[in-house]
Amino acid sequence: MLGNGRYGWSKRRYIVMELVEGITVASWINEHHPVPAAAAVSVVAQLCEILKGVHAERYVHRDVTPNNVMMQSDGRVRLLDVGISVPVGEVNADPRGTLGYAAPEQYDPASVLTPQADVFSLGAMLFAMTVSELPYSGRESPPEDTASAFPEDFRAEIPGTLWSLALAMVSVDPHERPNGVAEVLGYLRPILPTPGSASSPKATRPDPTAPYRLGLSGS
Repeated sequence: MLGNGRYGWSKRRYIVMELVEGITVASWINEHHPVPAAAAVSVVAQLCEILKGVHAERYVHRDVTPNNVMMQSDGRVRLLDVGISVPVGEVNADPRGTLGYAAPEQYDPASVLTPQADVFSLGAMLFAMTVSELPYSGRESPPEDTASAFPEDFRAEIPGTLWSLALAMVSVDPHERPNGVAEVLGYLRPILPTPGSASSPKATRPDPTAPYRLGLSGS
């Protein structure tokens, strides 16, 4: 956007950015961990809706993390920081990402990046919210193809279907993950709060289930 020459700004360029009021999902997790499954599912489902648009524009975000997601007072979430996003299908010449949330292929300079990288990050967020642990934690390098996301004796108090979905989302091999965020959203839709349903007595504040309970979401 060019400034008005009347004020001597004609050669200056600036960006106008929207002010998003709320808290980061990282802060919200710290206040409520472990997050109730319904709230965690609602956060990931909202992000799937947002990322459908990002991927439709043929971009991979590459940094979907709790610190890059804001939650507004009405429970809606907003995805921030596209600073390291790249076009879909681009060779990963500049390996980047946040440890614990970045897909293994983001560390490989020869890999071709796809939306499956963002699916991995969403799965990691599901675990961060519901079990307060990240998959493959404690590793100083990307996991091998045969690595397990969690030790065999790890126990998580979340529904089995959600556990299975999250494990699939963080598969080391991108081809073994759900085929994009639309497919993830399809798995989540049956367990999302329905329009008109009551708020849980244990609802978090803000409450990310509200957009679904109030029928405000496009999902």
